[in-house]
Amino acid sequence: MEYISIIQIFLILMFFLFSYLILIRKNYYIISGFHSSTSEEQQKMIQAGYPRAVGKMTMHIAIILTLGFLLQLFHVPYAIEGSYIVMLIVIFIESFWMTKKIKKKSRRINKTVLGLSLILVIVVFAIPFIPNTLEINEGSFEMTGLYGEAWAYSDIEDISLYDELPETTIRTNGISLFGKHLGNYRIEEWGSGKLFIRSNEAPFIVVHTEDSFVIINTGQADKTREQYQQLEQAYQQYNND
Repeated sequence: MEYISIIQIFLILMFFLFSYLILIRKNYYIISGFHSSTSEEQQKMIQAGYPRAVGKMTMHIAIILTLGFLLQLFHVPYAIEGSYIVMLIVIFIESFWMTKKIKKKSRRINKTVLGLSLILVIVVFAIPFIPNTLEINEGSFEMTGLYGEAWAYSDIEDISLYDELPETTIRTNGISLFGKHLGNYRIEEWGSGKLFIRSNEAPFIVVHTEDSFVIINTGQADKTREQYQQLEQAYQQYNND
């Protein structure tokens, strides 16, 4: 499956815009700590090359994210994950180098930002490993955990087991890392729905409702088939009652 993220495109455009504003338009006031500095301190930072270093870093980040995005379109495994790791390394190296060009107060701010960024990246990479559990109830089924939701059997039109899924998918609000795809997506053939995919390996449980869909995959073929049989049995029993 091919996943195109609106958020990825937004981030790429945002970093290119920042680099344009800083390097071309010389709008240094969007740089953290520059606006609050005195005119003398601002001139010292400009002479030391700090604003241009920030602009170049944002340009480098934009290029790295663009390469990851393009490689993902060519189905290169873990292209996005790799681009995030490279981006983090670039941020730390270039930020460390830039701290020598600014005043001590701003250095403390930069170190705080770097620390928070590292924590954020760790959290983002850990999120896909938070388990989702399928709970089959009398009148509905529920996916617990991140992006969890419940669906009533009365809204279901079909439950099927797929060996392949449609190719083009847009991630509107979700996470795709390490072969795991969680959250809200849009598939051209089916519209908008939710994915709880733990592996790109078949099979996949596909539940079509009146206006949406749910795709479930445990990452273990036997377990996925077992959950499909349990869900199908509960759905059939509901319809027969």
